Amino acid sequence: MKIAIYSRKSKFTGKGESIENQITLCREYIERNIPEAKDGEIFVYEDEGFSAKNLDRPQFRLMMQRARKEPFDYIVVYRLDRISRNVGDFAGLIEELNGMHTAFICIKEQFDTSTPMGRAMMNIAAVFAQLERETIAERVRDNLILLARTGRWLGGVTPLGYTGEKTEITDDEGKKRSAFKLKQIPSEVKTVKLIFEKFLELRSLTKTAAWLIQHDIKTRESSEFRMRAVKDILKNPVYCIADKAVCDYFRELGSSVCFEVSETDGKRGIMPFRRSAQSGKQQHRTAPDEWIIALGKHTGIIPSDTWLKAQSLIGENASKTFYRPVRNQVSIFSGLVRCANCGSIMRPRVNSNKRLNPDGTQTFSYMCEFKERSHKSKCTMKNVNGNVLDKLVCDELLKFNQPKSTIGRQLDTLIKQSNRETEDNSARLADLKKQTDEKRKMISNLMDALARSEDGSAMLSYTAKEVERLDNEIKVLENEIAELSFLGEENLERQRQVDAIVKSIERFKEVFDALTVVEKRDYMHRIIDRIEWDGESAHIFIRRADDQT
Repeated sequence: MKIAIYSRKSKFTGKGESIENQITLCREYIERNIPEAKDGEIFVYEDEGFSAKNLDRPQFRLMMQRARKEPFDYIVVYRLDRISRNVGDFAGLIEELNGMHTAFICIKEQFDTSTPMGRAMMNIAAVFAQLERETIAERVRDNLILLARTGRWLGGVTPLGYTGEKTEITDDEGKKRSAFKLKQIPSEVKTVKLIFEKFLELRSLTKTAAWLIQHDIKTRESSEFRMRAVKDILKNPVYCIADKAVCDYFRELGSSVCFEVSETDGKRGIMPFRRSAQSGKQQHRTAPDEWIIALGKHTGIIPSDTWLKAQSLIGENASKTFYRPVRNQVSIFSGLVRCANCGSIMRPRVNSNKRLNPDGTQTFSYMCEFKERSHKSKCTMKNVNGNVLDKLVCDELLKFNQPKSTIGRQLDTLIKQSNRETEDNSARLADLKKQTDEKRKMISNLMDALARSEDGSAMLSYTAKEVERLDNEIKVLENEIAELSFLGEENLERQRQVDAIVKSIERFKEVFDALTVVEKRDYMHRIIDRIEWDGESAHIFIRRADDQT
């Protein structure tokens, strides 16, 4: 007899229904209810850090691949949603398992597909699991739209040109509450305006970034502007002054525009939401029809006609380029090495003399693309030996868990920051929920007192006012809970991304010697954001949890 135990958890923790707890409970169930398993084999498959949105999970795929070759007698899970919350995926899985004559057992809900009733109840439970997931998603979106209508800044790193300023807003109940809005920083506003001006003049992201570097114009952190940073500024709707033209632009894209043209005054900027989201382990740009576009409380910087011209030009430039897959078999870090002088990608160039290394590999160099195109007139960054750079960076990754490792320090910083934010958010959420429960209990006590009161008319007036006051306070708390829950979800996704990076590096270390150059390159694009060459040293930057692709 062969039995598979499958366990899954979305986040790497040691609490609650951990992977270990799920496996232990499944083993205990098998021991109690399947006595013939005593002389059989039990195979355990664990997916930690993966959601139940779909079945695209490595250990689940491995389990099913083995099942198709040699079916299991049973597949046992702790709870139904450990497999999937999608009815279509779940129904297809059960149908496939039935065809293999493999029974599916869920110990929490006590479903067993070896019986007709168990199969029926399993499908009903799957429907409700999907309904719950879709309801939660809809509720989160509705809450976000309500928050978006306030036009306030929900927190995080403010865009260049702005800082956060505490203010007051009036909610739907007419109550005033504290919030934050963006306030302009004049010196940074000049930089933002200059970036738009130069981009429309030079008509190139690379040239704009190079011009900023050449004129010693730096970011808020006093670092050089990179092409990506320039593009992020140009595409950010927060700078655009809201009017009919930009309102029509976003509506044509299919975005949810939650304000009317009549509300614009020629001064206020746009406040965008949901421009990025998490998909599996990767954060990505969402489609425009998922964006929520609100009217901000802040003053915009760029007139809509200028902002829209920039969007059009970015689109034109994108249409003139196309992705060319890296075909060379020599460079591991193609597309990741950047010139620290101008921000351009440094492309691998096989040495013309066709000289080989002692191990038989081809010698090559990384050369700044902008330097090559401008014939050294705009950038003079010296080339770097590609073979040496590739080896040094790979060695650094392989020792990521050793003391004084540059990669290790970056990972530790990300993990500590994420844990701190999670703890702060959880503590605040717990406090808000406690306050909400206390106020609900106060309302209940008031209603009980009213029911016991002999002079109901006198008590009724006081109770009604007090209940109304408490109810309004509860609504304010619930709004803050919804906001914190949304921010908490974003932080959990960032944690999952960090965990995924660690897993990728660990896996890379295990299989390094067996990988081809192309396979190593694919791994590196999942782990590393960029490598900056300054002419003397290479600086490695791992992917951050909030990277957008």
